Amino acid sequence: MLSRLSIDQRRVQLIDCALDLAQRTGMSSVTVRAVAEEAGVSLGIVHYCFDSKDALMAAMIERAVGDHLAAFLRVESLDDLGGDVAAADVSGPVGADELRALLTGALTSVLDVVQEAPERWLVLIESTVVSLRAPSTSGAYSTAARQNDLAEDYGLRYLSAIGARTAMTWDGSERAVVRAALQLIYGMIQWWLVDRDDDRARTSIALLCDWITERATPVEPGALSAR
Repeated sequence: MLSRLSIDQRRVQLIDCALDLAQRTGMSSVTVRAVAEEAGVSLGIVHYCFDSKDALMAAMIERAVGDHLAAFLRVESLDDLGGDVAAADVSGPVGADELRALLTGALTSVLDVVQEAPERWLVLIESTVVSLRAPSTSGAYSTAARQNDLAEDYGLRYLSAIGARTAMTWDGSERAVVRAALQLIYGMIQWWLVDRDDDRARTSIALLCDWITERATPVEPGALSAR
């Protein structure tokens, strides 16, 4: 049975097991031995797939971040989202109202995923704390920065894609908008984890969508026809 899995398939299995452990009992429970036992494989298999525990943990965190952001973008990977404004299809509904509707749908999906599996978001919070406390020589040291980089990358590509789809632009301020939006999203989610008030969380989503939309302007007709 073990030999039937490719190394990529085995890595996915081990990452899943590590994430399950972290969600059930916290980050401190994720050791190479515990993951091997969870997966029903030898320690050697884990070491063959990952150079170190830090490498396994980094892959686990990237998976957790990706799951939340994929829900945000309603795609399965970064490669599924183009975001090329010049090649965008603007044959559908355009304008501020359509932009707001797309944002609302995406952010509502984020909240839905958190509500379905709050333990996974707790893993992200815990991993950030672990990273911030880690010495600079530790593999965990860069985890928090990596999480932020992943989120910003997804966010920039998403904003570019929906701007292209709705013929709206932020005129070069996309990075500032994305960073502010992510900070507000993270705060909203952590607040929800405390009070579990769905209505207030959705109110926060509506306010954020309004804020992002208000900072966008229509693409000039000449620019659209040139595409």
